[in-house]
Amino acid sequence: MEKRWLAILGSPRIGKNTDTLINHYIEGLNNRGRKVDKVVLSQIEQNICSGCEYCIKNKKCYYNDEMSEIIERVKTVEGIILGSPSYNYNVTSYMKIFLDRLFSLFTFDKGSWSSQLDSKDIKSIIIGVCAGPDELSMGFTMEAMKRVMKDHGVEIIIEERYFGTKRNPVEINKDIRNTITRKLNNSFNYTFIN
Repeated sequence: MEKRWLAILGSPRIGKNTDTLINHYIEGLNNRGRKVDKVVLSQIEQNICSGCEYCIKNKKCYYNDEMSEIIERVKTVEGIILGSPSYNYNVTSYMKIFLDRLFSLFTFDKGSWSSQLDSKDIKSIIIGVCAGPDELSMGFTMEAMKRVMKDHGVEIIIEERYFGTKRNPVEINKDIRNTITRKLNNSFNYTFIN
């Protein structure tokens, strides 16, 4: 069976810091026999969650757009990469729409809820990028993505926080590929088995 991952880019800036980090992770996963499909959220058709609760009754989103197709694909992958720069201390609006639309994967029954992803053993890599120098300047960016993954039962195996992009852009960081390789090899006790 083919091991497939899905990379979700929340930045509209192609070729810049978040996109470059995601590409490095894609390269690392490819080197481990994983196929990775990449989605650039700013380039797809997407409707915002309107809170209509259609998904509660029908187990899928009311909208039939490209975002719905991507959410269906999430159910079939071994892993997912989420990457967003910090915009005003949070994820971009593109990533926020994606995270909101994942609500359609929850199932509600007799006052409790579960996720359609709970039993799928999906792994995730969460990438947050910030021009500022520290966690305070990143704000809620990482937490917004992590919380949704955890609520869906998706295991977070790597949390990549990259600060100071104005003084040290990813493209000139000579050590970042080695750091990513090390994290993929050793982090979070996750073994890549072909």
